[in-house]
Amino acid sequence: MSGSDRAPQTERVGFLDLLAFTCELAALVLLAVSGWSLGEGGWRGAVLAVALVALAVWFWGRWLAPRSSTRVGMPARLLVKSGFYLVVGVLGALAGFPVWAGLLVLVAVTVASLRRD
Repeated sequence: MSGSDRAPQTERVGFLDLLAFTCELAALVLLAVSGWSLGEGGWRGAVLAVALVALAVWFWGRWLAPRSSTRVGMPARLLVKSGFYLVVGVLGALAGFPVWAGLLVLVAVTVASLRRD
């Protein structure tokens, strides 16, 4: 059996990886709900919700995604992630969801610090 006959190695996903992904999804949900609330519903709320989520996806994909060619290196990546979650938290608090926003920032920054990916 040659080396090329082996099955490719799969990366293990641990608890912190799942928690980090959950925080990323929660940030998108909080941005959408915040946009809707800050836009006071209707078409303005929908446009703001979509715009905030699209901006966040673009930002994350450009500078924080693991396969991005322009990914920020460590330790700066930890600061950029923390800033991202802090901005999401501030928007969430301004929209009237301070408890959820604070919880997201606390958990997401703690997980990012522990993972150091």
